[in-house]
Parts: sequence; C-alpha cells; structure tokens
Amino acid sequence: MSTKMSIAFVSAMLCGLALQTNAEDVPSRLFVVNTGDETVSLVDLKAMKEIKRLKVGANPYGVAVSADGKRVAIGVEGEGKVKFFDTETFAPLAEVKIGEMHHDHIVLTTDGKYIMDANFHSDTVVGINFATMKEEFRIEGCSAPHVVKYGPLHKNAYVTCKKITGIAIIDPAARKLVKFYQTNVNPRSLTLSPDESKLYFGSFWVDGFFEMDTATGQVTRLFQPPTPKDNSAPQEVTYHGCEFVGEDIVLAANEGRSYVDSVNVTTGEHIDRLTDVAKPCCIERIPGTSPVQVLISNIGDGSLGVAEVSGLGKLKLLAKIKVGAAPKRVAFLP
Repeated sequence: MSTKMSIAFVSAMLCGLALQTNAEDVPSRLFVVNTGDETVSLVDLKAMKEIKRLKVGANPYGVAVSADGKRVAIGVEGEGKVKFFDTETFAPLAEVKIGEMHHDHIVLTTDGKYIMDANFHSDTVVGINFATMKEEFRIEGCSAPHVVKYGPLHKNAYVTCKKITGIAIIDPAARKLVKFYQTNVNPRSLTLSPDESKLYFGSFWVDGFFEMDTATGQVTRLFQPPTPKDNSAPQEVTYHGCEFVGEDIVLAANEGRSYVDSVNVTTGEHIDRLTDVAKPCCIERIPGTSPVQVLISNIGDGSLGVAEVSGLGKLKLLAKIKVGAAPKRVAFLP
C-alpha cells in the first residue's frame, strides 16, 4: 500500500470512528415534564414516540437525570419538593422538601454529583447531592432565580433573576456568586455563545431577544424579527426559549405568536421562521446531532417538535411527538 493510500485509509478510518462516536453520543430517550397534567413523559427519540406517561404530582417543572442514567429528579412545585425516581421502574426513591416553589428550574452539575434547583422564593440556588438525595448547599445572591444553565465552557452557570431583574453568574464548584448584572427587563430563558462572551435572552412585552456582554453586563443589542401583519398587536408573552445552535445562529421561540425564528446574531439577519408549532416554550439542542436537531416544547398542543437546523440556519420540522399537557423542560438519558 502506498504512503498516500495509507494516509487516506487511516483518515477514512478516523472519520468513520468519529461518525460512529457521534452517533453513539446521540441520546435515544428523554424525560419531559408536563406541567398541565401532573406527569412526565418518557420519550423514545429513535421511534419518535412517547413510551409511557407517569404521574409525579402537581405542576412539575424542572427535571434532571443522573450521570449514570439510573435516577431522575423532578421539581414538583405543587408540593414544594424535588422527587427522585428510578428511571427504569419509576419507583419513588426519595423526596427533598424545598419549600414554596415557583417555576423552579433544575440542572445537573458538570461533575454529575449534584443537581441545582433555582429556587425562586428563597433567593438561592439549592444544591442537592444526587447520590444521597439530600440538600447539601445553597448559593445566595440570586434574586428570585428561575432558569439556571451552564455555559458551553462548563465552569460557570448563569441564572435569570426575577425580583431584582437581571442575570447572575455563579461558580457551582466554589458554591458562590461570581457576578450579578441588573437589567431593565425581566429575562426569560437564556443561551450563550460558544466562548461565553455573549448571552441571549427574551423578555415580556418585547418582540425580540437581547444580547448581553458577559464580561461587562452591558446589553448591547436587541434582535427584532418582523411580526406578522395579522398578529402584531402588543402582548405580554412573546419570546421565551432561546438556543445557540451554531457559530452565530440563535433560535428563539415566540410563545405568544406561535413561531420559532432563526437569527444570525453576527449579521442580525432573520434567516427563517418555523410556524408548525403551538405556543412554543422551550428549545433544547439534542446532543451529538449533525445536522443539528432541536426539541421544541409546544405547550399549545401537548407535543415535542423535533426540528433540524441547516448550517445556514434554515429550519425543517421532522416530527411532532404527542406527550402530556403543556410540556416544558426536558432531560436526556445517557
């Protein structure tokens, strides 16, 4: 075999292994909380269907799966608890009493040891040990926290704050507040650029989403995709979920007007609009997919939309998976 052929053969083998690894990294199942009917749905992403629907308690919202995939934690706001279940049998394992809850968002820490609950009423981010299923710490300095989300660099987490409105940056490993940036608007779901230099979020009454510089806290831009001529009257609920899906593409879900927009945040260009949605709330990138695929939580018709995003930001709906009433947050099983 010639040197050139050997290099080509090795390159092909490496490419093949990379593709195989990526394929294996794509999750095949996930949980989604259905806030409208006290349930969670277990969804098979390969078959594009709900496997089963399980009762958990009134108004579930946050959800996280342990790193080994054996346990799922669900924030049940109506009971003021985080409940733990076995992912296979769904047998109840433990409960952690949080107290009064209001749209508490949950995320797994990068080391897999804890879940963090953005607890609105205590002004703290609550850390619960996933192994012992007991509260272990609280990070103070967040004013009525709602969404807590890691940046792509997986060190700091970013928190939307609702009373003194703004964005908090926390270091979960050090268990401390790093910075708090006050804003003049009430931030909703957030997403970050790959280098974490920019943060994007929507707000109430605003037909657009904002860009913030994470080093200074300065809100630098407002992206305003055009509103339909027959649906342009001012309304409180507009853009909710945002998700960075490429080097410069952000998807933003307009819950009130029922569409998802694709925007190039470098040029400001409105690229595309997906309208086969129903009051879309949350957008979540499916790990390992290429081209990128995202999940869209449709609270209007109780479905999870699966959409593909081209490299240029064009959107294509692949499927709609029927789940429970008013689905919101999702958590993938490894």
